[in-house]
Amino acid sequence: MSCEIRVTATIQDIPSIRRCLFPTDDHRGTESWLQTCHIAASPTGDVLAIANERRLVILSSKWDSTLSRSLFQINFADSIHDYDKVKAALCLPIVGESHSSHVGPDWICTVLGFDSGYVRFYTESGDLLFEEQFHSENITGIKCQSQHNPRPDLSPELHPEELYIHYQSNVCLVSGQQLFENLKNLRSQLARVQAKGSPIEFKGVPLSVRKWGFQDQSSVNDVAVIGLNMTNTFDHLLTASVCGGFEAKYRNTAPNSTLVLAAGSKPFLGYHYALEGVTQPVLSDVAKAVASKLKSALPGWLTGAKSETKEVTIAMHPVENMALRFGLCDLRRTASEIFLSPSKKLAAVSDSLGRVLLIDSYRGVILKNFKGYREAQCAFLQVPDERKSKHRFGNKVATFLLIYSPKKGTLEIFTVQQGTKIVTFSASKYSKLLYITHGLMGFTTTSKSRYVCQYTCVFLDNDGQIREISVPFHFALAEKSSIRARDIHLHKKLRQLIKTDCPSEVDLDKEIFHICTELKTVELRQQTLEMLLNHERISAEVLARCLQHFLDDPAEGDAQSTFRVLCTNAKSVLELYLFAVSTSCEAPENDNNADHNNKLNLEERDLQGLQKLLDLATATQNEDRNTPRVRFSSYKNFPVSSFLWCFDLTSADEIGLKPDTEELELLKSSEVLFRDYISGTRHNLSEFSSALLVSRVRIKDLFNLAIHYWVFRSLDISLNLEQDMYNFLQVITALGRMANKEILADVETVGVSGFWGDIRETLANNARSFPALMAAMLCKHVMQRDELQDLEDNMELLTKEDIEWSLLIGKLEDISTLNLVLGFKPQLQRPVLPKLSHEKVDISLKYILQNGKGSVSELTARWLTTCGIGPQQIVLNDKIISHASANPDQNQDISEGMHLEMIQQVNSEAVFKYLNLLKQQFPYSLEVNNLLSNVCWEYALAWRRDIKDLSNLRAALQCLKEVPDKRVRAGLFQLMWNTHLKIVLEASCKLINKVGKLPKERLCQQDTGLSDKEIAEFIEISTDFLDSFLDTLQSEPDLPKPEVKFEPLFENSGPLALIELAVQQKRADYGLLHLHYQLCVVLHMITKFNVKHAKPVNNLFEPSLAGFFFTDLQRQQDVSWNKSDVRTNSSREQFLRKIITSSLETVTLDDDGQVYCKEHMEWMDKCLMLTRIWNLNVDSFRRYQIILLYMSGYDLVAQDLIPAVDEPELLGEDLLKVAGNRLGQFLSSSVNLGENIAALSPMLSRYIDSLNEGSCSPSNLTNIKVLANQAKNCIGESQKELFKLAELLLDACDTLEQIRDADANNA
Repeated sequence: MSCEIRVTATIQDIPSIRRCLFPTDDHRGTESWLQTCHIAASPTGDVLAIANERRLVILSSKWDSTLSRSLFQINFADSIHDYDKVKAALCLPIVGESHSSHVGPDWICTVLGFDSGYVRFYTESGDLLFEEQFHSENITGIKCQSQHNPRPDLSPELHPEELYIHYQSNVCLVSGQQLFENLKNLRSQLARVQAKGSPIEFKGVPLSVRKWGFQDQSSVNDVAVIGLNMTNTFDHLLTASVCGGFEAKYRNTAPNSTLVLAAGSKPFLGYHYALEGVTQPVLSDVAKAVASKLKSALPGWLTGAKSETKEVTIAMHPVENMALRFGLCDLRRTASEIFLSPSKKLAAVSDSLGRVLLIDSYRGVILKNFKGYREAQCAFLQVPDERKSKHRFGNKVATFLLIYSPKKGTLEIFTVQQGTKIVTFSASKYSKLLYITHGLMGFTTTSKSRYVCQYTCVFLDNDGQIREISVPFHFALAEKSSIRARDIHLHKKLRQLIKTDCPSEVDLDKEIFHICTELKTVELRQQTLEMLLNHERISAEVLARCLQHFLDDPAEGDAQSTFRVLCTNAKSVLELYLFAVSTSCEAPENDNNADHNNKLNLEERDLQGLQKLLDLATATQNEDRNTPRVRFSSYKNFPVSSFLWCFDLTSADEIGLKPDTEELELLKSSEVLFRDYISGTRHNLSEFSSALLVSRVRIKDLFNLAIHYWVFRSLDISLNLEQDMYNFLQVITALGRMANKEILADVETVGVSGFWGDIRETLANNARSFPALMAAMLCKHVMQRDELQDLEDNMELLTKEDIEWSLLIGKLEDISTLNLVLGFKPQLQRPVLPKLSHEKVDISLKYILQNGKGSVSELTARWLTTCGIGPQQIVLNDKIISHASANPDQNQDISEGMHLEMIQQVNSEAVFKYLNLLKQQFPYSLEVNNLLSNVCWEYALAWRRDIKDLSNLRAALQCLKEVPDKRVRAGLFQLMWNTHLKIVLEASCKLINKVGKLPKERLCQQDTGLSDKEIAEFIEISTDFLDSFLDTLQSEPDLPKPEVKFEPLFENSGPLALIELAVQQKRADYGLLHLHYQLCVVLHMITKFNVKHAKPVNNLFEPSLAGFFFTDLQRQQDVSWNKSDVRTNSSREQFLRKIITSSLETVTLDDDGQVYCKEHMEWMDKCLMLTRIWNLNVDSFRRYQIILLYMSGYDLVAQDLIPAVDEPELLGEDLLKVAGNRLGQFLSSSVNLGENIAALSPMLSRYIDSLNEGSCSPSNLTNIKVLANQAKNCIGESQKELFKLAELLLDACDTLEQIRDADANNA
């Protein structure tokens, strides 16, 4: 247990990598090729870089789901320089421009340092981005500092991003903000250049670099930049006194300085301090600078120097020497490498004497000296406490020191606090320990990051295996805390093991039991047990072994704990589960009276009702070939955890079912216990009863489980139902005998059996009423048979129980019939209305009673709407039933007044057969008014759910019109208006009134949710609705309220039924309703013909009436439209004339010249209706219609309308104008224009010229003569001038006919 090293990644194709890195070496670097190379890994685990001399290999990772590990593949492998050799390598993950705290790296930059002093930056594909020589010396190392630690969840401190380049005599600091911005720009330039295919020519921005030189130290092999050293006042004064003596001058505050640790010799560890800010130059440097300035100002011929410009590079920048304040001196010791901890408070230093020194970075104190580790490679590993902490700084973090000794081939782990060794691992002598101290780089802003880097400490083998080192936190604790932390680690290890799919079932069981035996604390034992109880992969056998171990080996404080109660209860229920699923063969129990007991002995009435329902179930299944609604898998695949989860295992007294258990889980649990006994596979009821008693599960809950399985098991016609009922009877009989004491206790205290009352409530709440009915019959039989023996002296209680069971059985018979019928999916040969789809409703007795008197009507209406049955068919079916019941012995013809084909269709449809069967059970709930009301309402609700589907609204109105009872129909009209139509119609009215016409689709959608075409259709339906509403009010003066009856099943009051709400509605005000009808007609006209009329509501209706729109129709209002002013009447006349003109577009002609003008006449009737209501001149609109018909060429239609005109004189004048226009149009289109015009008299010519040329349909001379003659008859002799013009026009027509005939003869 405890520490482990596991493989997390693998480097593929190691031979190819070694061939690339060692091309001239026959041994390819030998087995120690890793120690020869410079290796760098990205902390994110994406990229691995391996360099040797002038060659570089870059590897990228790819996840392999089959191996569950990453595979590193070669991404680049080649030589990168002709002569420069690599001396240091580093991989930097650079983020993009995202500001998210979870952002990962955008790309990985590989940084290489060369012996020439150059530092070169490469992409993942090996492309050179940037190179710079910061100093002209050999590079010995490259390190960096990121803004966030690799584990920001453990070390949230922020640091400035910097790159440290270690030369032999100094260290160069490059600002990360400037560097990474430069690298990002160069990478984007590179991508653009490569996309275009042009040569790569780009240059980065010069960098600003600080150089810190070493002094007073013989040699420096490695450098670690600690950071700012905030010295307190006392240390500052002490340093000034020691360094400067008694007479030294000092500053009041200590200057800020950066601490740099240098590992080398003399001293082997030096503490160098670089002052922050601008340093004062030395006088000699000032003199040299002044002389150089003066020399450059003089001409070249005077100084003898050649004129040349030399570029100043970064390598030429001066070095700032750091002060070596103190060091750790040992003349024989040479330090080789420094390893900083993530917090930078500790450092591990390896030296030439085979020692590893653990040092306090700030104080310079050696904390621990580890001996015998020559050429050691070290790393620090941070591990968080897995226990939750309430401390404001978060959980504790332990730091461990890892030392890899290649000479010994060991990897050892030490605690930093105590310095004790935890564990020693055997390792290869040719491996390498990679310690990565930086995280993501390239942040443009200072922000917190939550990205946790994968690689901070990895162990790399020479065969390509990359391993991760895991150390539990509890190794850093004392003994007592360590036990609990150890248990936490074991618990998490077990949880992770269960989640993985790798181990086999046998190995998993062994590991689970082993970990459970290792747990010592009660808290972690309970958490582990709860995890095992809730996981489906855990087998019952290993769970039983773990429970037995917990009970046999109690932990400290486990005697009276809730954990022991949990173990005891879980063991009891688990034993019951193992008994139920055991497959041992059992012989049937001996029973001498088997033939006698196999008879159910139910009452005759119950058997008849059961047989009728069985026949109905068989018939519906034959007509509807659907699979049973409930099917569940075998209990063999039901995990023990799900079975145990159904029970409350925390009670010390007895075990019961959880109240919030899902029904499917209850079904499967009940199947485990009772399936074999009800199917007849097992017969050992006595052993089963003993097992139930030993389990301490509450008998009432066991009874409920048995009923659950019986009710919800899948029914099949092939089942031997009678035998299953007998087996179920035996099971509940055994359970009833076990519950006798509980029943008697309830009887003595309450006076009635609470046990059987709960069972009845369970059956009433069940959605599968037919199996529940069978269960109720059998429970009643058990109650009567068993309690007759125990309650002989209390027959009154038995009678009460018998009555309660009989009432429940009767109600369940009704609900079963309803369930079976509504479960059948009806199909009509010719649907009349749209088919609706509804969500499935679980119908139970409780559901029916809770939803009140209208629940049966509502459910049946939903069922009928799924097949699109027409309302006329429903009414006709009711008439057929009424006639059959009134004349049962006579077979009279009932087709009088009915369509014979519709009667035959009703009699042939299966849906009416089942509907009539339901009517026998629910005669009042399915009365035709009640049923049609609910069908109408279902279509209205469907329209509100999808307002664009106006076919549902039409269907609702169609059903509403067919409701026979006028009082019910009027109430439904009001409910429909207030609930569904009023809001949408009001929004449409406001929109049209604002725009003055039907707007475009976008505006309509925005205000109403309907398109422009849909608004027009909706207003048409609304007009029809209000028209039918008015007809209903006219035919229903003040009828008394009809008596609404319901079945005795609904004795208790519940929500009011829809028909009750309709009957309770007050009578609507006829005048107010008619006002809304006028508004709808106006809106219908506007939307139908797309007529524009400004503010139609305000201009066509008086201001006093406009306030009545969309108010309560039941309020009695004094609505009068006889007070119109001149402006309103003028607007009305203008509007109606527009409608009459637009309606002429509906008149059509067929190929034979037959005129169809029915639709135009209907619109004209509506216009005349509004004319009468608005007290306008009806005759003027009739004359206007006739004139328009003549102008359009529909002479025959116009002639039929002339007798209806009251003032023919006014019509004659207009007809004469039409005839004159026709004649003028005829003359202008004639060939012999001059000869024809000569046939006209001067008076007639002047009259025709004075007429306005309107759009008049072309006509021949015959029709013109007929029209002129009609005008002459209408004018009469009282109007002499017009009469004279009519005669002249007739004479002209005769003359023109003679000319035409003469021309024809001559031709």
